[in-house]
Amino acid sequence: MKKLSVLRYGAIAMASLSMAGTVAASTVTIGHTGQGSLNSATFTNTNVLTRTNVNSVGVGNANGQLSATGGVNAHNNTTVGSLSTGAAANSSTQHTGVTIANSSPVITPWGTPVLDSVSINTTGQGSTNTATVANSNTINLTNTNQVLVQNQSFQGAVSGNANVLNNTTVGGVTTGGASNTSSQTTTVGISN
Repeated sequence: MKKLSVLRYGAIAMASLSMAGTVAASTVTIGHTGQGSLNSATFTNTNVLTRTNVNSVGVGNANGQLSATGGVNAHNNTTVGSLSTGAAANSSTQHTGVTIANSSPVITPWGTPVLDSVSINTTGQGSTNTATVANSNTINLTNTNQVLVQNQSFQGAVSGNANVLNNTTVGGVTTGGASNTSSQTTTVGISN
């Protein structure tokens, strides 16, 4: 009577990585054993690849703006014509771009597995023969991306005063406009 127990384990954890190439197979041969013998062969193949990417990026943009027009003062005049102050304006445009790319090249530590070979022949009557082949391929991939973008815009706009006192005839009196414009664009791209 022959007893045969062949175990084959395959555990492949692939974290979105391609693998190419060829790996040699494990070969187990048990033969020409005696009657009632106990024969055992074990192969354990273990491959572990660990890759860690840590990216930290900090960007800070601060923009302070103040626009102010002067005042118009006309006091104790007989005739005052048109009085005005010019306009005051500020403009700011900020563009911030952050790109992080952790390319994952083709990793070929093990390649494409080939079949393991187990051969048990010419064994003695009543013998127990066990062949175990355990293959384990593990890839541990960790990507940590930290991006901090802080945009601050401080704006102030002040239009001057028009003071017209004790005048006989006064024409148009105006103060100019005061304005601020701000545009901020932030783009963050992460590719792992």
